[in-house]
Amino acid sequence: MIDDFTPIIHRLEGRSIKLYPIADVHLGAKECDLANFRKFLEKIRLSEDSYIVLVGDLINNATRNSVSSIYEETLSPSAQCDLAVELLEPVKDRILGVVSGNHELRSVKDTDLDPTRFICERLGIGDLFRQNFAFLRISLEKGNISDSYAIYMTHGKSATKQKKFAQSAIEGVDAIITGHVHDGNISKHSRISINQKNAIKVKSIVSITAASWLNYGGYAARGQFLPTVNASEGPQALLLEWTGTNKRYGKIQVVW
Repeated sequence: MIDDFTPIIHRLEGRSIKLYPIADVHLGAKECDLANFRKFLEKIRLSEDSYIVLVGDLINNATRNSVSSIYEETLSPSAQCDLAVELLEPVKDRILGVVSGNHELRSVKDTDLDPTRFICERLGIGDLFRQNFAFLRISLEKGNISDSYAIYMTHGKSATKQKKFAQSAIEGVDAIITGHVHDGNISKHSRISINQKNAIKVKSIVSITAASWLNYGGYAARGQFLPTVNASEGPQALLLEWTGTNKRYGKIQVVW
């Protein structure tokens, strides 16, 4: 398995692209909005400028010792992996990075086998998998002109921890992508930095908490969690723009 601290490097043709963070699909859960997730992936397949990153909890993966009940699953964990491969096969060339979520890590804890890694290997994209977090470097290039973007992605923990981490732990990135809390959120914060030439710069960092692909009910309803936005209404996306100006950092926007 490739170490988390090994960056994932992509060099793409110089054009603006949309990067969709996909988290908390929970294939195998009764509440999974599978029909709309299929439609979304088909849109990705048909749009040459659209890419995705997978940010954990792709499968629900209920185990004997988990909070999720094995008796409420619509598919076994192995069948959930099969379905994930079936769904992602047509868009595997649009996947730029993958990390596991807490649901997949249930199997890691019990057996040392990571379903997300297994799915990536079957898709032939094992080099894009990182278990805990990933750094992506995406360069949009045309000739000698290149705009570069750095993105940090992890499944995440509580909303409070994610906010604190984004504001204080990561330097040098343009965007931070998380999931886990299902609420769908966009925020921006700034850092003041000084380089070796004593140039002082204020740099903005975008943070996205990806919306989930779950309808309300089940565990969330029993636990009195508040309803959250369903990504089928339109997931967030990072718009990475090729400016043609050979900037070290290109122009980044969020659309939703």
